[in-house]
Amino acid sequence: MTADNCQQETKLDEQLALVISSEITIKVLVALVERAASPKEVATALRLKVPTVSHHVKKLERMGLIELVEEKEVRGAVQHTYRALIRPIVSDEEWGKLGIEERQRFSVWIVQMILVDAARSFEANLFDARINTHLSRTPMVVDEQGVGEVAEIQNQALSDIIEVAATSADRMSSSGETGIDLIAAMMCFELPEPSIGLARSDDAREQVLRFAGDPTGRAAR
Repeated sequence: MTADNCQQETKLDEQLALVISSEITIKVLVALVERAASPKEVATALRLKVPTVSHHVKKLERMGLIELVEEKEVRGAVQHTYRALIRPIVSDEEWGKLGIEERQRFSVWIVQMILVDAARSFEANLFDARINTHLSRTPMVVDEQGVGEVAEIQNQALSDIIEVAATSADRMSSSGETGIDLIAAMMCFELPEPSIGLARSDDAREQVLRFAGDPTGRAAR
């Protein structure tokens, strides 16, 4: 079943609400955003039972959020491989249509995934194996316009990162080079009170500049 075969009557925000209503559905969708896989492969990665994952895969397929991309015989059985058709969130508008509890449920899962990925990288002694990677934490005090400007910067960075992944795939298909598995993670969120080391004051700009004084982005590492 493809997007053309599956006519959707629900809008994206309604689809997301249905996805977010189940933690397992979120996990399966995120797994298929990252790579094409069969229900068995997803079940192994998430440490879930195959019938459970298959149920959620069918749910996502009916909603038009994933598609079947391959059927092949494996040990006498037909293996179905799926991939996500869209990124889970495509705009601030759709995101804003969700309730705060729904948004938070989705965000908690993404943060959990980032932490798990980081732990795996540390365990394999890969997190700091390269000197040309980035890690930063930048406490700041901004006005309402500043919040939007930071979001725009991060959205543009995400677009650029996705483009890098696409051009890398093209180069590797020609060169035969083995790919390097990376996770690029970004977030920006409001705090209930100033972060440790950054108080609200008239010299907030000077404090931020002191935190961001290292051009490599590792000032707060």
